[in-house]
Amino acid sequence: MRQIEQLDISYTTRENRCSVFVGVCKSQELFEQYWEKDYDLLHNEYIGFEMGVDFGINTYDEDFAIMIWRKNLTAKIDELVEDAEIFDIDALKRLHPDGLDRPYNAIIVLDRVSYDGSIQEVQNETFGYFKFLGVFDSLQ
Repeated sequence: MRQIEQLDISYTTRENRCSVFVGVCKSQELFEQYWEKDYDLLHNEYIGFEMGVDFGINTYDEDFAIMIWRKNLTAKIDELVEDAEIFDIDALKRLHPDGLDRPYNAIIVLDRVSYDGSIQEVQNETFGYFKFLGVFDSLQ
């Protein structure tokens, strides 16, 4: 895992907001490695997960996060967000009335994280392509 010092910024919030990301990842195993936390790094003031390194997010609370990988790609919002319905999906559909810009097979919902979108998309050589969709109201 890459060792990048934590940034002097926090996106965590107690507000009912979720940051939503989508991606294209080759396998379930790689997808899990992308968001899995390394607590040794976190305790030593490094960003503790690969996705965090890519998007500049220090950490997230696993109790308020949903990560789903699907074998098949889809641009249909309802299919991609199935089992991840903890945020205002209708707001996402209003932003993308014809579906997403391309097919994806992964969704990451970080509840209680209000990401500023400073990095919109990442092409990671190991893990794949990931894109920030926005911050939405949480239903939790």
